[in-house]
Amino acid sequence: MRCLLLFVSVVMLSSCETLKQSSKYQFQDGYYKISQNGRKKTVYVLTGSDTIKAYLKNDLNTAKIDSNKAIRLAFPAKKPTQFSDLTFSAKTFDLDILTVLFKYRPPAAGFPPQFNTTFNGAAYIGYRTDLYQLAYKGNPMHEFKRTITHYGYSFGFFSGFGTARIDEFDTNNTVTIEYDGIVNLSGIALIVAVDKLNAGLSLGVDHLLDKNHNNWVNNSKTWIGLSIGLNIN
Repeated sequence: MRCLLLFVSVVMLSSCETLKQSSKYQFQDGYYKISQNGRKKTVYVLTGSDTIKAYLKNDLNTAKIDSNKAIRLAFPAKKPTQFSDLTFSAKTFDLDILTVLFKYRPPAAGFPPQFNTTFNGAAYIGYRTDLYQLAYKGNPMHEFKRTITHYGYSFGFFSGFGTARIDEFDTNNTVTIEYDGIVNLSGIALIVAVDKLNAGLSLGVDHLLDKNHNNWVNNSKTWIGLSIGLNIN
C-alpha cells in the first residue's frame, strides 16, 4: 500500500508541472476548426502577444480572421467589424490522472445506499474537444480588450486502484477482522474542463483483489461518482 501511495503521489506531482505547460489550456499555434457563414473551416493559427492571425488551411497567405493590430487604434469609435467573436475548436486524444472524490452505491444485499470517500487513483484515456472563445469587450472609453475563454469536454475509459473498508458486515460474516482492502476500479467517465479544472461524472465498478472478493457485497457492483483530474498530455 505504501508503494501505491508513493507512486500515485509522484504521478500527481509530475502532473501538476505538466498542467502548467499543457497546450490544452492555452490558445497556441496550430490547426483549429471554425464555423464561418454556416460552414466548418480548418485554419492555421499564429498567436502573439498583440496579434492573433488565422489562415485558411489551403492558403497560408489569405483569410486573416482575427487580429489586434501592431499599431493599435487607441480610441476606436466602435468595435471593429474584423474583430468579430469567434470560437476555435480542436479535437485530441486525452490522457488524464483521475481521482474519484466520492462514490454513490445503490442499495445491495440488504444494505442501504452507501456514500464512500475512500482513497483511489486511476488513469483515464478518452477523446476530447477543446473550445477557445475569442471575444472583445469595450469600456466607456471605447477601448476594446480581447478575452479568450477556454472550456472542453471528453468521454473515455479509466482504470486504477483504490481502497475499500472490509469487515464482517459487508462480507456476510465471513470475515472476522476489519481492514482496508485493495480494489481495482474501472469504468467510463464524462469530463468537463473549464480552463485548468477537470471534473466530471464517473460510472464504474470495484473488484476486490484478495480472497474475500466473492463475499464482499460491493464486488462488481456499479457505482456513480464525482471525479476530478489532471491532464498529462
